[in-house]
Amino acid sequence: MNTHTLAIIAYVLSVTACQSGNRQEERSANHEQKYCFLRLEGNQLQDSSFIQLEARKGTVSGIYNVVPHEKDARRGTVLGKSEDDVFDLVWTFSQEGNQDTLRVVFKLKDGKLLRKPLAVDTLTGRQITLDTSAFSEVYEPMDCVVTHAGDYAGSL
Repeated sequence: MNTHTLAIIAYVLSVTACQSGNRQEERSANHEQKYCFLRLEGNQLQDSSFIQLEARKGTVSGIYNVVPHEKDARRGTVLGKSEDDVFDLVWTFSQEGNQDTLRVVFKLKDGKLLRKPLAVDTLTGRQITLDTSAFSEVYEPMDCVVTHAGDYAGSL
């Protein structure tokens, strides 16, 4: 996906977001909060990561997709807990036809979502999240917009 296409998608999402305003208020009344964030990386912002979270009474679930340009994507779901604006989640994803899990930790700060970067365990070769890592990867907020098919437009 090129930068022009991403700009068009962002514009369409911002225009249609107004339609979901009443639903956000209803969720707040039920103590459910929904968040959507996007991270674009790469020389031409061609790598994208999208996360949609629903938090209710300390439990968090949602969708997390990491789609690097011309590489194998990781698409899946997250489930975990929240405390003091920190989301400690297990990400269950598919990549290259294989399913795997990985712990990921995010924090809400100043309207943005920050993630602790992944490190590699030298003994196993697997990626891990270290508790001692700083929250350094920034995800920008976006509106959570439901398409006619019932999918979240940001997860495309």
